[in-house]
Amino acid sequence: MHITIIMVVTYIVCCVRIGAAPWRYWQLNARYFSSEQGIFSKLLLDALIPERWRLHQSIDSDAVLPSSFPVFLKPEWGQNAHGIYRVDSHAQLVTLRSALDKEPQRYLIQQAAPGRREFELFSIDANHNDGIHDVFTITEAVNGLERFPINSKYNRHTRYADITAQFTTEQQAVLAGYLSQIGQFGISRMSVRADSSEELIAGNFHVIEINLFLPMPINLLDGSYTWAQRWKFIRRAMMSLARATRLLKPEGRPQPIFARMMLYGRQRSSLPSGPARQPAQAMGERFIQP
Repeated sequence: MHITIIMVVTYIVCCVRIGAAPWRYWQLNARYFSSEQGIFSKLLLDALIPERWRLHQSIDSDAVLPSSFPVFLKPEWGQNAHGIYRVDSHAQLVTLRSALDKEPQRYLIQQAAPGRREFELFSIDANHNDGIHDVFTITEAVNGLERFPINSKYNRHTRYADITAQFTTEQQAVLAGYLSQIGQFGISRMSVRADSSEELIAGNFHVIEINLFLPMPINLLDGSYTWAQRWKFIRRAMMSLARATRLLKPEGRPQPIFARMMLYGRQRSSLPSGPARQPAQAMGERFIQP
């Protein structure tokens, strides 16, 4: 939490220094915000991903029968892996669906990514026309215990290692280019799985998720970082973010993204989600994975 606070304060200070309006941060990815649903919809973002990188995912319902397991159930919007479940069998899926039936937001079901390693690509791209990402890091989520983990800072089996320096400038540009193929994001973090760093560079990976709301530079969770290193990165990244904010084109009536995102989930979505689910036995554990 303290890292987040330091980042927010630093961002505001940088905005003041260069004459940017920090409240316009929410417009950096506004073009990808669903005004109809009031969220950065995972399904809409999924549609942007080229087929070769896309995992099969859909709105969950009893009519959806996975051909193989594990699969993941995840809310259509969420942060820090909250509310995500790994499901290892059909019986477990039936139990979990029953337990989630009263949740105010709809859930998606996603196939498991086949790659052996998980990478987090973080980017700040102030000017989409210069072909350069102002900040770009590659972090590996290392989990030696679970084959199909739900990696997050709350998973005690997961640690994060900043491996950006293991890639040449040209290789980093290639990876940044993959992200740009999906969208012109002002700030983003994309989670992918691949069998190796070589396969990642070659474009042989699958996208697990794209975070556009409050994407944290996950490299800051690298345990080998000193506070001096974290502070240096935060200052550089937040100044780049302030510049990206200043470069935003004026809008007549910007979308109230923050307010809509905070209100999301307060009431059950009125969008169709398939046939009603039949009662099943109560689920024993709230989280299948930490």
